[in-house]
Amino acid sequence: MKTNFMHKYVSTFLLILISFLPCANAIELSGNVSTSAEYTNNAALDSTQKEDDVSQLVGLELTIFENRKSVQANANFRVENERYYNNSFSDQTSLTAGFGLFNLDLIESFLNWQTSFSRTEVLTDEADTDTPDNREYRNILRTGPTVSYQYSQASYFALNVNYIGVENSDEAAFDTERVDGNLNYKYLFNPKTDFIVDSQYEQLIDGDGDEEYASYRFSLGFLRRFAHGDFQFNFGRTRLTPDESDATESGYFDIQLNREQLFWHDVSLVYLEDISDTSIGFESDEQGDALEDGSQRSASGNDIVERKRLDLSVNRVFGNTSYTVNGFWEREQFVSQGVEEFSKGITINVDHGLSQRLVSEFKYSYQEDDFTDRADVGKDKVSSYSVGARYNLSSSFSVNSFIRFTTLYNTQNMIREYEEFATGFGLNWSFL
Repeated sequence: MKTNFMHKYVSTFLLILISFLPCANAIELSGNVSTSAEYTNNAALDSTQKEDDVSQLVGLELTIFENRKSVQANANFRVENERYYNNSFSDQTSLTAGFGLFNLDLIESFLNWQTSFSRTEVLTDEADTDTPDNREYRNILRTGPTVSYQYSQASYFALNVNYIGVENSDEAAFDTERVDGNLNYKYLFNPKTDFIVDSQYEQLIDGDGDEEYASYRFSLGFLRRFAHGDFQFNFGRTRLTPDESDATESGYFDIQLNREQLFWHDVSLVYLEDISDTSIGFESDEQGDALEDGSQRSASGNDIVERKRLDLSVNRVFGNTSYTVNGFWEREQFVSQGVEEFSKGITINVDHGLSQRLVSEFKYSYQEDDFTDRADVGKDKVSSYSVGARYNLSSSFSVNSFIRFTTLYNTQNMIREYEEFATGFGLNWSFL
């Protein structure tokens, strides 16, 4: 079944690319080639049997941007090859992609067709260390029509229907196909305020397991724009109804605050509360790198997951110095397993320009992962310190180096503890 899914994704993706060929001269392309070498004294992140290794990573990244009256697209692809010279892990080649948007206007201002595709890394077991042996991939394809209708100058309706195909490379995870429908009403109360009514229905039409389900969500909200920012508040209820077990219901909250120049800082605050299933996760998991934002996503098994997550980001640029502080808190409850997991963490990045070409870099991160209902795991506390430098030889070519020290402590299960020292350097070239 997984092979059939991949054939569907590749075929759909090729059709999308072919549709661009007649107007290829209108496409904006940008690319990046990078290579890096890294030495570590503990490749497997083990507490007792430390093995050093040298790894080399070569990557190619392409971004495609198209913005015409009837066609809009924004996509990125990255291919990486990783080699371990002391054979701690097998050499591997990986592909990640984010076909963020392909929009085709069939009838101007009324009917269009949207397609998105993402391929992201997830962990096989979120309680295990982040090593190549614990990583899998998740492919998600969304495609379908959207009908937009302006009833009056202040009232807008939108109906969106999508086919969603999900493929997980982990054999223990389920592949699913589903149909999703969304009806949205927006009322422009004044130039600064919108009121929103939203309803969503999702039906699982094909899964690896015996049980299928339907999902319903209804929410109310508003968007308020103000000087240097905006505030959005949506609340409602989500109900997930399996065919052969009890329904699960949860409150739905999607709260976002963006504010520039708040005491000389740009601030972003996001809170999400909702339910989903582990085979597809949440749409926010598809944005960016889920393994680098403090999230330990797992694709294994099939379960209903309730999530509450708060993210805060603060950044500032002054003179030759810039810094970013990111923090998060998350609670996940897996309904069928009866398991709760808590995570919280903070990351601090500081860049300082020593000269026109030379930039010093410092990064500190701390994260706690509390697997409350798994006595064999306990609570992990991970700290990481990194210092480095970047030298820009030109506007498109740079070299960089770093030194990193990472520790994991666990008072309940000392066998999970480890220390790692790593150092490396890299080259980066931007073209097109």
